[in-house]
Amino acid sequence: MKKLLITLAVLTAGILPSFGQAAMPSIMVVPSDAWCNENGFLKTYENEGVTSYAADYRAALVNSPELKTVISFINNKMAEEGFRLVDLEATLKNIETENALNSVTYSSMGDAMAETPREQMSRVAKADIWIEVTWGLNQLGPQKSLTFAMRALDSYSQKDVASAQGTSGKTYMVEMPVLIEEAVSSYFYDFTSQLKSYFEEILTNGREITLEVRVWENAGFNLDSDMTDDLLGYIIEDWVMENAAGGMKTPVTASENILVFRGLRIPNSTPEGRQVDARYWTRPLVRLLREHDISSKLYTKGLGQVTIVLGQSE
Repeated sequence: MKKLLITLAVLTAGILPSFGQAAMPSIMVVPSDAWCNENGFLKTYENEGVTSYAADYRAALVNSPELKTVISFINNKMAEEGFRLVDLEATLKNIETENALNSVTYSSMGDAMAETPREQMSRVAKADIWIEVTWGLNQLGPQKSLTFAMRALDSYSQKDVASAQGTSGKTYMVEMPVLIEEAVSSYFYDFTSQLKSYFEEILTNGREITLEVRVWENAGFNLDSDMTDDLLGYIIEDWVMENAAGGMKTPVTASENILVFRGLRIPNSTPEGRQVDARYWTRPLVRLLREHDISSKLYTKGLGQVTIVLGQSE
């Protein structure tokens, strides 16, 4: 069988298999891009020939004592609500180790999927939710106040799932922890309530994904090719229908070379209680295609994308 490329772009939103008895979702607190830009911690990088921007979290942690104070405070508040914590600084160290290993390691295919810094952060941290924080001191004569904003992003889909903003009262004090506590406390309950409502919806309906299937132009066959028992595209569609939890199950785009599923939901956990993520959910599909003599190789990109290369020459 000649080359066939099927890209499963799996953008997931949703976090954990259960609420209450199971572990609460994990969160990682990071400074917002806006705050990083204002404080000189936004850097440029090239991604497939396109110039993009990314927050330099390492430089921010080293040069901003305030950032560590803010992260510590939010972590403590979230821990009190039962959320699990992922440490930003420890994640950065793990990425540095991974990059050092990758510099002397090559893919068996001779190439690798390009990842943005944020996608790599998501994959290594494996935090369910990123809480982006930004703040600024307001000066009115000798008095000061602190405006503080938080935004929760699903680390799989990058969707906003909760947000809040507050300002402390005017004071002559300049101690950052005091100002942060006053600014955050006024809306923290509403913020965590938004988060919990989001998780409850995910538990009811499953994790949201987008599934994209593509065929190489020179494959020699396509999604309309006969695989003895059915057409290749129909085999994939049937598998999705049988295994999806809810939401959209039919492709929004379907042709001989592409299938796109959006709004697709996958189960949160196995009957044994194992958490189901995008990579785990696609494993049976990989096995099914191999039964049709289609070899495969799986790659991950961040937490929200899985690419399966089928029939590619070594």
